[in-house]
Amino acid sequence: MKKLLALLLVTLLAMSVGSTFISALAADTEPFEWTLYFNYEWWGIRPWGEDDISAYWSEKFNMKINFMKPDTQPEDQVLQMMILSDDLPDVILMERGATNQELCRQGVFLDLAPLMEVNSTYGDEIAESTREFLKIDGTLYAIPHWARKGPTGGNDMWLYNDNLWKAAGSPALNTFEDLYGFAVALKELVPENAAGLPVIPFATQNNNDAFDKIVADGFYRSFGGPNRGDFYTARIGGRIQSVLRDPVFKDAAMEANKWYREGLILESQFIDTNDQMIEKFSSGRVGLLYYDHSQDSVNRFRKIMMENEPGNDYIRVLDPVYPMKEGVARTYADQKPTVGWNIHGITKNAKDPQRIFDFLCYMLTKEGSIDMMYGPPGVLYDELDENGNPILKKAMSELTAEENDKIGTWVWSFCNHSDNVDETKFAVNKMQPEELQDWVEATQSDILTPIMFVTDEYNNLALTIDQLSDLGIARTRCLDQWRAELPKIIMAQSAEEASKLYDDLLAFFEDNGLAEIEAAYDVMYQENVAMQGFSSYEGYGD
Repeated sequence: MKKLLALLLVTLLAMSVGSTFISALAADTEPFEWTLYFNYEWWGIRPWGEDDISAYWSEKFNMKINFMKPDTQPEDQVLQMMILSDDLPDVILMERGATNQELCRQGVFLDLAPLMEVNSTYGDEIAESTREFLKIDGTLYAIPHWARKGPTGGNDMWLYNDNLWKAAGSPALNTFEDLYGFAVALKELVPENAAGLPVIPFATQNNNDAFDKIVADGFYRSFGGPNRGDFYTARIGGRIQSVLRDPVFKDAAMEANKWYREGLILESQFIDTNDQMIEKFSSGRVGLLYYDHSQDSVNRFRKIMMENEPGNDYIRVLDPVYPMKEGVARTYADQKPTVGWNIHGITKNAKDPQRIFDFLCYMLTKEGSIDMMYGPPGVLYDELDENGNPILKKAMSELTAEENDKIGTWVWSFCNHSDNVDETKFAVNKMQPEELQDWVEATQSDILTPIMFVTDEYNNLALTIDQLSDLGIARTRCLDQWRAELPKIIMAQSAEEASKLYDDLLAFFEDNGLAEIEAAYDVMYQENVAMQGFSSYEGYGD
């Protein structure tokens, strides 16, 4: 009985947090309307107030949000037009980078310190060390999206098609050599899948990063290489260097070329659209993938394949998650910065910056995270457990597309805190019967979170070079050359040609200021390491 009363008290307290927060902070209850500009052409926009979540927030906060984004014009061009005409929205969501830094220095965004004095939520949710990394010239302008305090989540991993794996003899997949052997066996032994479609031994997604994803993210990792920073650099030998200087990276690139020449990576990988690649995944044609497994929540590549081939599945490679090349002592799992992805800046033209700040800070909280994922109380849940997590009346995996659309689940994920979102969704998922648990969330919770790590050591490296300076222009030339040449390296007709193309690319970098770029980056890098107190790559390349 005491336990029941305690649980009831916790539930009532947890569900009253929102009203207490609002009554304390939103003393001005007049209707309020403001505009959020997404500096992303691809960002999807929905009308405010037409789903359960935004309707709930509209009433709770007595506010309406209007959303804008660029249409066909370049993003930075639209921003400059807004600034020149002094026709700024209330809030801009954009990348942390040179453009944001310049806007801060021009006085476009407000200093958050006065707003934080009124509302302490920001300081409660965003660690002090993270705030220091987010500052521009000593002033904090940014409300981060997907900030974190600890490692949670994870995306890229090796997956294999279960039916094709069994048809290839169910080989072990514990080393990188095992992955290669499996791909060879698929080519030689399994020409078609159950539907009679040609089998593709290995594939990944095709987007702007498709070429270097194979080498720099997949193979380089298994060869023991570190995660990269900005501009294809990494901590090698105690300082920032181009990964092109790392012989381990060259080995990984040559291995990718070998896979291509042996027909394990197909030319269509670099020609097909991403939608065409996903169709191949979902039709069960791909035997081995290095892929962002969480995309199954978006494009349903795994779910569709399982519907088409009952009993089949894409299985996660687990022992280990990132199989090592023979002789490699360790691999690095995903790293995440505490500063998150992008940032919100409240502009100087904001009509009521405190109310905007209060709302965005609410979105960072656990309660705001619950609203965003599961809707308001009374829809998918009526009560919370002893840890403040919603007790769902229906598992998320059982919701139809129409139900998700009506509630607005995950639609309003534009200002969130990774810890509050991940820890809550992991806990809620584990409450469900095993057969109803979400595959992506279980993978992130049980497999990827335990091996992930956080580090801000690569933060703001690119900002050390003015993008319009001679060195900044040279850096852009190098980046363009990287994107043009790496595909040629992978698809070279011989190992000798691949090696020459690689060496030529490094020479191009060196002729275009690579040493200066590395030196500028390293100054910031060493400051980051000193501020953080450690490097996650201590000893690599020494």
